Amino acid sequence: MSNERITQAQELLARFPENDLARFSLAQALLAGDDQAGAAEHLRPLCAKKPDWMVIHILLGKCLLAAGQRDEAQALLTHAHQLAIAQHHDGPREELEALLQTV
Repeated sequence: MSNERITQAQELLARFPENDLARFSLAQALLAGDDQAGAAEHLRPLCAKKPDWMVIHILLGKCLLAAGQRDEAQALLTHAHQLAIAQHHDGPREELEALLQTV
């Protein structure tokens, strides 16, 4: 199933290369297929383009943690934590506080 989902998301992004939701969908599909490095390639430009999109910062931070890139992951997760506070997202804030204690 995840390969089909990845293929569909790749096709959607190929048709709409500037569409942030299409890129996010592909990143999610890659994560579901346990391809964190592939997902990170699509999350990075989204983080640069959308500094206030909390979820993409969390996901990229987790990908980087898995890849052993702790310093960059910590910076992203700290930023996501600040966004969670500012945007009043208590669940993600609590998750990030726990995650940041492990970095």
